[in-house]
Order: sequence, then structure tokens, then C-alpha cells
Amino acid sequence: MGTKKNISVVIPSFNGKELLEQYLPSLLETLRNSRQVPQYETIVVDDASTDGTDVFLTENYPEVIYLKNTENMGFSKTSNRGLHQAKHELVLFLNNDMVLNDDFFEKTIPYFDQEDTFGVFSEIRDSLGEKKLEGQKAPKCKKHRIHYEDNRETKGPFTFYLCGGNALVSRKKMLELQGFNEIFSPFYFEDFDVSLRAWRKGWKCYYTEETFCKHCHSQTINSNFSKEYVQGIFLRNRFIFNDLHKSSNECLRLRAQAFLKIILYTIIPTKSHRVVKQAAIAYVKMLKQVRENKKALYSGLLPLQSVIQRFE
Repeated sequence: MGTKKNISVVIPSFNGKELLEQYLPSLLETLRNSRQVPQYETIVVDDASTDGTDVFLTENYPEVIYLKNTENMGFSKTSNRGLHQAKHELVLFLNNDMVLNDDFFEKTIPYFDQEDTFGVFSEIRDSLGEKKLEGQKAPKCKKHRIHYEDNRETKGPFTFYLCGGNALVSRKKMLELQGFNEIFSPFYFEDFDVSLRAWRKGWKCYYTEETFCKHCHSQTINSNFSKEYVQGIFLRNRFIFNDLHKSSNECLRLRAQAFLKIILYTIIPTKSHRVVKQAAIAYVKMLKQVRENKKALYSGLLPLQSVIQRFE
């Protein structure tokens, strides 16, 4: 029969009633039919939805554990709430618009036979299950900035980070890392960050194309927030992410770059520059919090370069 593990599925959801109506039945069927999953639980963490998600779930799926935030908290805080509720050995963080292939758990659970496995994610395809949307991640670092390449083959089955849309992780290791870093609230870079912290802890992140999941809907972020707001959060969090993982000298250059953008884009206030300037200001205002966060969550980790060398 092979490896068996109990699974907790955590689904963060914001105004996602229609998506849960469409895709929750498929998830529950996959869990019921998986011979590798003796016990499971499904946890929906509702991020202060106003679309009747609560009524829908309590009336139609009483077996689903339902948690509701009193205010909108974003991905990391919402997912962490589900993590702390979860009781099983493995936790699957799953977007509410994902459909797992029937053999998803059969192909992913065996990676946890290795003691140093942090997590694994599978190939992500379009709603028809035909076009590959996301795959293996590899580092791409330039201009003192940590980035990644998508769908680039690397040595072995490793991935630079686990895509948060279908990341199956060790609950124990995730808790040891203190979950997703909530400094990134409301969204962006949380999955990249926690995966990189896992690598720097000495654990491994895997990717498999032996199975897949289908991404069946447009992104919730883009449908609920303005384009300028989303871009500003992304740019702010990119500053924060690099600051948290870079050395002290590199952080000095990063902070100088932020100050330079603020000055330059004050002098040249075009529309595109305005968003970058606002993001740089937001990052600078958070520097004290970033330093405290770095001390709490990143001290004692392996150097970033040791992780990048694994992929070279």
C-alpha cells in the first residue's frame, strides 16, 4: 500500500463561496478515495467574507471545520490560523480554486519518508488540465535581489520554493518556523519566504510533475483590490523579503536604494514612479519592524548562498 499519512487541508478563503461550491466536493472526494490518507480534516478559514460563505458551509458541509476572521487579515494570518487549528502530521495549504488530480496524495506523501523533507508541491495546470501554468522554481539573483525562474529544470526534484496554492508541508516543521511570516500581510512573498527559511534551516523543498492540480479561476487578489494597491504591496514586500534574507552589507545597499527612489521619484513624479515611491516609503517606515522580525525568525539560519549553490 505504500506510505500513509494523515492530512489536514487548510483553505484560506475571502468571498469565495462560489469557488467552494464548485471545487470543495472534488477535494473531499479525493481525500475519501486516497488509500494513502487514513484520516483527514478540512479547515476553511474565512477571511471576513460577506458573501454567505458561513451559511453555505454550515448548512452543506458540517464536517468541515469552519473558522471566520472578524476582520480581513490577509493570506499569512489566515493560513496561520488554520495551521494552529490543524491536528494531523501533514498540512496541505490549498487555494479555494484548485482541483487536485486523483493521485495527488499518492504522488506527494512519499517525499515525507525522508526526515529532512519540509514540503512538496505539484505542477499547476489550467482549468482544462492541459496547459502548464507553474512548475519547478530555480533561483535567479541579480542586482542584489533574490528572484526565481519558473519551469526551469534543476538538479534533482528540488524547488527553490513551494507554491502556496498547493503546498503540502510537515506541520511540525512549519510550526517550528512559526508559520508564514505575517509581516507580509496582506499578501505576496509568504510562500517564497517560508520555503527559503526551510532551506536555510537545513530542510528540503520538492517539486513533482508526476501529478498536478488545476487552477480553475481568476485570482482573488486581483478581483478584490485595485491594480495600483496590489502593485504597491508587491513592491513593498519585495523590499522586505530581500532585507530579511540578505546580509547586513547587502541590506545597507537595499535601504540606500529605497531612499534614492524616494528622492528621485519626488523630483520626477510620473504615475508609474508614484507607486514605486509609495512602496519604498512604506518599506522605510517598517525598517524597525523588519529588523526585529529578522532577529526573531532568521537568526541562526544557514547563509542564503548555501541554498543557491544547491541549484547551480
